[in-house]
Amino acid sequence: MKILFITLSNIGDVILSLPALDSLLSAYPKAEVTVLCGERALGLFADNFYLKRSLVYDAHKGLRSGLRILFELRKEVFDLLIDLRNSALPLLLKARHKTYPWFNAPAKVAHMRDRHLYKVQKFTWPVLRTRGSFLFRKSLYISDKDRKAISNILEYEAALSSEDKFIVVGPGARSHIKRWPADKFASLCARMIQEFKIKVILAGDESDGEACAGVQKLIPQPVVNLCAKTSLKSLAALIERAQLVISNDSAITHLASYLDRPTVAVFGPTDYKKYGPWAGHSEVVHSKLGCSPCEVAQCPLGDTLKCMKALEVEEVYAAAKRLL
Repeated sequence: MKILFITLSNIGDVILSLPALDSLLSAYPKAEVTVLCGERALGLFADNFYLKRSLVYDAHKGLRSGLRILFELRKEVFDLLIDLRNSALPLLLKARHKTYPWFNAPAKVAHMRDRHLYKVQKFTWPVLRTRGSFLFRKSLYISDKDRKAISNILEYEAALSSEDKFIVVGPGARSHIKRWPADKFASLCARMIQEFKIKVILAGDESDGEACAGVQKLIPQPVVNLCAKTSLKSLAALIERAQLVISNDSAITHLASYLDRPTVAVFGPTDYKKYGPWAGHSEVVHSKLGCSPCEVAQCPLGDTLKCMKALEVEEVYAAAKRLL
């Protein structure tokens, strides 16, 4: 059986789609699965022997890139094509069964993870129900190599052993309007270190460098800044070991949920009912302002970011304390 799984571009959005891919891999364990994703998210699928291959498709790279992928995929006939982008690709590719742009979850299904699962359940639920299979997290395969890589980084950068406890803090986000202020993150980290005698590790990718550095310089105690020093897979291995993850609405929050780690997520302009953590032991600290969530790219109040600035350190600290 051949399956084509077309997921999204941004890392966080792709992570939200992983449970849907898990469902497919669990229902059809012998299938040859091809994943199509954005370039930034490709590292999530590295060295995953449950997948046949992973390919990059970024619409903004232009017509030539899109045609190259289209011609390559048109050489094959898939048994099942799942398209989470709601693109025209299902109309252009050969598959016995497909999802189409108009096949979406009803409005009452709010969370994006559940909306993606809705798209595949028609093809997975009858199989899983009949066979009594359990769902396994196979979409993101954390190997011994990934775990060794993060152990080496922690030992070299922070002299941390496998026995040391730490929390991961993600002060960045793809959009600046989703970032809790640096001074508040710093106050929170300082208090966590003082109260719990625990190490704090700042994490993120290259785009989060300024946010992580801004928080680090405001914390009086030493912290470990691993921003842009990990691959996506070693970041996952780091989060897998964390006692707690505290982050804005970002890939780190979604990764922590997928790995079932205790998570405190800070939300302002985006809707936590759509994008919040879904793991059982997680909490959301969100704005109570009437304009939140606005879900727009620029703050409608003149970039004042009131919804994020209104969230107090005490609120986030209390949530973290409940989970530690």
